[in-house]
Amino acid sequence: MYLQNILSKLCSYFPKVDGQSIKQEFKHAFRVGTSHENKILSEKELAVILKLVAVIQKRKLTLPATMFLECAQPLNYIGSQMMVFFRPFLTFFFKPADYDIFQGVLEKREGIKRIIEELEKVDTHRRDAKD
Repeated sequence: MYLQNILSKLCSYFPKVDGQSIKQEFKHAFRVGTSHENKILSEKELAVILKLVAVIQKRKLTLPATMFLECAQPLNYIGSQMMVFFRPFLTFFFKPADYDIFQGVLEKREGIKRIIEELEKVDTHRRDAKD
């Protein structure tokens, strides 16, 4: 009832807009896109992921990093937006181009999954080399 009153007031201010079109727009307003371009990672993004995996492997943090990424996976988009907020401070330590590419990786749903997959590949190769 309350929502209908709000919609009728909005429609009175905008005569070309009806209640049905407003409902359709709000239905998809906060949906994160799952388009084809959101699922595919570019070569530059893969290179940044591999560079990150190499740093993690060098410090022998594969398992803790994998566990952290598994836990943080549902919050990937929020993390990417935090990176946008902290960009002026963190680009002092990182190359701005790599920072922007990594922030773009986190925006995509497949980004963290791909990082985890690469960490697992590196870990299995390391185990095979030991044996």
